Amino acid sequence: MPHPVQQDSNSCGVIVTMMAKTVMEAFPALPLMSFGTSKKEMADARTKFALGILNGSVFDIDNHCAMCSASKPPGSGPPTTDWIMCDTCQRWYHDLCLGMGKDQLLHARASKWDCVLCN
Repeated sequence: MPHPVQQDSNSCGVIVTMMAKTVMEAFPALPLMSFGTSKKEMADARTKFALGILNGSVFDIDNHCAMCSASKPPGSGPPTTDWIMCDTCQRWYHDLCLGMGKDQLLHARASKWDCVLCN
């Protein structure tokens, strides 16, 4: 079955997922696999998959961290924590879940900050 070819060393999972989706959507007919595999197209597909999964999840987007899905960060730390919102997707993250120090958090808040999905 003709299919697009991976162009880098880290997009095999994205390509396999896209191929499986194409097969499932065409079933029982043979699929026509026509999607781009450039570095940008693979990055866009990763983002689309991740956002689809997050959008389909059940956690409260306004009150839960997009990284850990909890209202307070894991661990035995203080009951309150600092949060940061992605300027692109508007999802909230605990600074602790991102591994951000206070200086990094202040710098990120002072400028446009994008999460790992939107970066």
